[in-house]
Amino acid sequence: MKKLSALLAASTLALALASCSSTAPPAVEASASASAAPPSAAAAPIDAAAVSAGKQVYDTYCAACHSGANDTAPELATLHSFKHERVTAALSEGGLMTLQSKVLTPEQRAHVIAFITTPTDMGGDGTRLIMTAKEEYREGYSYPVRSARDPRDSSTVARPGSWPAPKLGDGPFTFESWEQRNLKVTIVTRGLEAPRAIEFLPDGSIFIVERAGALRIIRNGKLDPKPIAGTPTVAANLGISTGFMDVVLHPDFKTNGLVYLAYHKPRADLGSNAIYRGRWDGKAIVDGKDIFVSDDVDTFYTRMTFGADGKLYASIGGPPLGTDVSMMRAQKLDDFGGKVLRLNDDGTAAKDNPFAGRKDANPEVFTLGHRINLGMTMNPATKEIWVSENAPYGGDEVNILRPGQNYGWPVLSDGRYYGGKPISDTPYKDGITRPHLSYVPSIAPGGMVFYTGDKFPAWKNNLFMAGMRMGETPRTGHIQRIVFNEKWESIRNEMLLLDLHQRIREVEQGPDGYIYATTDEGADSVLLRIEPGDK
Repeated sequence: MKKLSALLAASTLALALASCSSTAPPAVEASASASAAPPSAAAAPIDAAAVSAGKQVYDTYCAACHSGANDTAPELATLHSFKHERVTAALSEGGLMTLQSKVLTPEQRAHVIAFITTPTDMGGDGTRLIMTAKEEYREGYSYPVRSARDPRDSSTVARPGSWPAPKLGDGPFTFESWEQRNLKVTIVTRGLEAPRAIEFLPDGSIFIVERAGALRIIRNGKLDPKPIAGTPTVAANLGISTGFMDVVLHPDFKTNGLVYLAYHKPRADLGSNAIYRGRWDGKAIVDGKDIFVSDDVDTFYTRMTFGADGKLYASIGGPPLGTDVSMMRAQKLDDFGGKVLRLNDDGTAAKDNPFAGRKDANPEVFTLGHRINLGMTMNPATKEIWVSENAPYGGDEVNILRPGQNYGWPVLSDGRYYGGKPISDTPYKDGITRPHLSYVPSIAPGGMVFYTGDKFPAWKNNLFMAGMRMGETPRTGHIQRIVFNEKWESIRNEMLLLDLHQRIREVEQGPDGYIYATTDEGADSVLLRIEPGDK
C-alpha cells in the first residue's frame, strides 16, 4: 500500500457516508436519552461504562467471527438474547469459547459479557447505546482499516441455531472409496486447538500451526505438550482468517534448517501479514526474523509454498466482505490485499515478477484478484502453483497461477453474497481469468495436495482438497478427491470422510505415503491419517 500523509477531504466524506449507511454494529458512545423508558423495579442495574468498554472488546476480538459468515458463531442479535450465565460459562476455562477467551484479560472478559448480555437499547437506567460506523478510516490508509458489513452480506431469512460437529470417537474408522477400497482412518493425535497447517520434517516429525500462535510438534506419533519456542508474537484476535497461518520448510532444509512462518504481526489494535524465517535446531526456532511485512491492514489468510523455480509463493487474502471500497483492494496493484506474492527465499521481490518496475504496483505481486486462499500447492507434473479460493456463498475456486493474471475478485465470481445477491451478472469479463474449477454450492475449500505416493496406486496424481462445509450447512465437511485427464481437466470428483461430520481444514501427503488431514473444530481438533485397511 502506498502510504498517505493525511486523509483528504474525499476520505472524510466517505467516512461520513459510511457512518450514515453502514448497518454493522459499530463503536459505542454513551449518552443520556430523554426518551428512554423509566427504570423498571425488576431490572438489574446496568453499568453503562462496562457495556461501552465491552462493545470495544467485542468489536476488536469478536465481531469478525460473529458476523454471519461462520456457521458456528451466532450473530450479535442472537448473542444479545443469551443469559449472563450462558455467556459466562462459554468464556470460562473448559467452556465452548476457551480458546478465544484466552486472549482476553479478566477485565475485558467481564466487560464483553456485560455488553453481550445487555440488549442493544439498554433502557433501564436511561442510557442508550449510540451506534457509529464500524468502518474506520485512519490517517495513513486510503481504505477502512476494519471493513464493515454491507447489507448484501446478511440474509433477511432467519438463520437456524448452531449445530456443532459430533465429537469423534477413538477410531479407527473404516470406509471405502470408488477407486481405492478398504480404507482406514486413524486419529494420530488429539489436543489441537484450531490447527491451520501441517508440515513434515525429514525425520518424520510433524509441525502443526495453531491459529492462536503456537507451533506444535509431533515426534514418534506423540504430540509434545509444550509449544516450540522462538516463534513470533501473533495477532490472533482479528477474525477467523487471521493469526498464525502456515509453516513451510526451505527446499534445502536438510542442510540449512530454515523454516518459514506466516502470521499476522500486531500493529497496535490492527495487524499486518508477515513472513518470519528462522532456523530449526531440533528443539526451537533460532535466529528468527521477519523477512517480509506488509504495510497493509485488514487483510487475511496467507498460505505459502516453494515453487520449482526456488521462489516462495505467498497469498494475502483481501477483505472478504464489506463495501466496495474494502473489497476492490484486491484489484489495486499497490495494495497487498487479494494478491499472491512471489519472493526470493530472503523475502525480497523476485526481479522478474510481472509488475516489477511499475510505480503503481508492489513489485512482489505475482497475481491479483483473489479473495481468500486457504490452500496452495505445486502440481508436481506441470510445476505450476495451484490455489484454492473461498467465495462467500457458491463460487469457490481452484485456480492455476500464471504471471500477472487477474482472477476476478470482487469483479467476477460464480457465487453470491451471503444475502443471496449474485456477485456478478456474467461469468466472463475481458482481462479476467476464469477459475480452473468452480464449486456451486460452496465447499469452503482448505488445504490441498497432489498425491504422488505408492500406498494408494489408484489415487496417483489425484488432487486432494480439504472442505469445511457444503452450501453453508454444518456437519458437511469432507475431503474432495479430484481426478484429471492428461490435460488436467477434471473428469470426476469424490467426497471422502463425509460421514465423520467434521470440518476438514488441511490435507497433506506424509513421507510414508499416507494422507493426513486436520479437523477444524476448535479445541476438539485432531490430526487424522488415511491408510489402507487391514487385509
